[in-house]
Amino acid sequence: MNTQAQLLRWTIVMAIFLVVTNTAIAQETYPSSKFGIRAGGNANSWTNEFPALEFEGSLIYPDSWKVHMGGHAGIYFNIRLSQLVALEPGIMYTAKGTGAILTDGGVTAEGTINSNYIDFPLYLRLYVANGFNIYIGPQFSYHVNSNFDIEVDGTKVIDGEDTTNTISEFDIAPVLGIGYEFDSGLNISLGGELGLLSVDGIGNLSTFNRNIRFSIGYTF
Repeated sequence: MNTQAQLLRWTIVMAIFLVVTNTAIAQETYPSSKFGIRAGGNANSWTNEFPALEFEGSLIYPDSWKVHMGGHAGIYFNIRLSQLVALEPGIMYTAKGTGAILTDGGVTAEGTINSNYIDFPLYLRLYVANGFNIYIGPQFSYHVNSNFDIEVDGTKVIDGEDTTNTISEFDIAPVLGIGYEFDSGLNISLGGELGLLSVDGIGNLSTFNRNIRFSIGYTF
């Protein structure tokens, strides 16, 4: 079993363990389940093998990845299982992607791939103390569309070329993060995802989504 599959397995095992343990010690009275909204920014990249970008009939192979900034917004439902644990399904629209850089013979080319996803996270949130919490769980993602831009020595030569069909339609990722919830319902969180399915829809490469996100939310 590869490392990524083991990571997903242990994420699910840990989530089940927390549910079972907390059910055993749950108090009779705990906060009610509530609906919330969440939005924020994310730093995205791909990892592992580099894809080739086509320009004027030639294939461009990048030398390094570049962080690509995006955003996300969505809703969630915080289902309290006990005083300390909540199950939190949600749905978010997330702008992901990556940037790539190639330097050859004094010429620098920068490519940006913009990918839009609908994410379906299912977090198990453990409330530690005084509003502080940690969360863990799987996230299922559906790829909506993608396009790419290319700049050569600062001049944009390709702008918004559709590349939807070259990106995998689905992804799954373990997600881990920390958060803090104020008495008012306002909450903040910082987390990351590790995509387990290659984003290469053609099947030539093993290239994966990586994402660090900061969110601000409000629980009603």
